[in-house]
Amino acid sequence: MDKLKIKDIQTICMRVTYTGHQRVQSALGVWNHRNGMFLLVHTDAGITGLGEIFSNFPQWSHYEKEASVHQGLKPMLIGADPLDREGIWAAIGRKFKQIGLQWGGLGIAHQVLSGLDIALWDIQGKVAGKPICELLESPAESVSVYCSALGPAGVKEQAAHFLEMGVTAFKLKIGMDIKQDLRNLALLRQTIGPDCLLMVDVNQGWDLNTALEMAPLLEPFNLYWVEEPLMADHMEDLEVLVRKTGMRIAGGENLYGLDFERHLAKGLLKVCQPDVTKCGGITEFLKAAQLAHQYGVDVAPHFLANGIGYAATMQVMNASGSLMMEYDHAANPMKDTCVMGTYPVVNGRVKVPKGPGLGVSLCEEEIRKYVFHPY
Repeated sequence: MDKLKIKDIQTICMRVTYTGHQRVQSALGVWNHRNGMFLLVHTDAGITGLGEIFSNFPQWSHYEKEASVHQGLKPMLIGADPLDREGIWAAIGRKFKQIGLQWGGLGIAHQVLSGLDIALWDIQGKVAGKPICELLESPAESVSVYCSALGPAGVKEQAAHFLEMGVTAFKLKIGMDIKQDLRNLALLRQTIGPDCLLMVDVNQGWDLNTALEMAPLLEPFNLYWVEEPLMADHMEDLEVLVRKTGMRIAGGENLYGLDFERHLAKGLLKVCQPDVTKCGGITEFLKAAQLAHQYGVDVAPHFLANGIGYAATMQVMNASGSLMMEYDHAANPMKDTCVMGTYPVVNGRVKVPKGPGLGVSLCEEEIRKYVFHPY
């Protein structure tokens, strides 16, 4: 095959509107909409790479990412060789992160680069005729999942549904109301029994004093981890919390670049949670996972978005030595029907797509139902 060239970059923005009990609530606020953003890299050979850019929060996230792709990243990429990932990262990736630092949007820059990197890996797999997990020399038939984003309402029913599917690990959202949090924890532990893993996600919802007050209240529930109890950039407060309580902290979805190593070097994380749609894509995800293992820290990727990122997370699970994959308990058409080629949860596990690259394709008919034009 002749040398490939990138001829166009396309974005697909989607939005699903939630009402009533469907709304997702956390310490960050209430989701009235569920966002999705796919990035497509088109080549002159007719091969298209699929990527996903994190767009859950804030609700206006589409606007900043759309402009960043088309006005910032795209002009740098036209004519580049999509198989030269290292060259693209060395030049374009570095430049885009530099711009992100200048405008104060380092997270946005990493998230946009995540969509690009996933798409480049997808192209490489399609050219080689292999799924990404085989490119990484870590083939996998299936991955273990845990049920995520439970609560604040309907906890018992949500958990019971996944127990029937063979899931044995569950994560509850807390940090909104202490009395409700403790009631939900008691109900969830009663529902899943003593042998299932139980985790909580505070979504950065506490200050240090609240976290210190909560620590003894959480002890009876035998939590496997407490996720992001404090603001992700409050490293000194997190160090106080860990030293005083021994709390088993999980985090990483909101860390970028050197922040991973700073947290790991201080022993602040017991579970590292890079997100393939946020940290810089598959390339940066694998670096973060390798770094975590060097410090003796477990890896359990964060992922609560849509179908392309879902497939990308599955493809890297084995190569990154990850414990288990986050699985949203709620139905999400941008994961479940807009992307074809993924499988349901069976016996607590999900089969890894076996097609070339990510192993998935887009269902244009379904996507049209949710397309959103931010500009």
